[in-house]
Amino acid sequence: MIIKNALNRIKEIIRGLKTKKVEERLQSYTTIAVILSRLEDISKDQKLPNYVIYKQDLLYSCEVLCGLDDVDGHSEEQHIGWALSAVDKLKSFHCFNVDNHHI
Repeated sequence: MIIKNALNRIKEIIRGLKTKKVEERLQSYTTIAVILSRLEDISKDQKLPNYVIYKQDLLYSCEVLCGLDDVDGHSEEQHIGWALSAVDKLKSFHCFNVDNHHI
């Protein structure tokens, strides 16, 4: 798996959540979770402790966007922004250290 490509796909999925219905959002969440589980194996091999923190941030916002957690008084746009920011952190030199250009 090419880490940069996987993280870019996650960003595409997150950006598309606004236009999806709940069922489609849940499918998107499942796709993100599967990709992250593969990345988790890589993060363990590379001993990347920040991976768990950034993954939790990403999944929390995705769970809110999919109706799996409380909105907590923040807008959908804020959660999309936070999810995209978490992906950028996964791409950063603090984690996988892959090119951080936006697609």
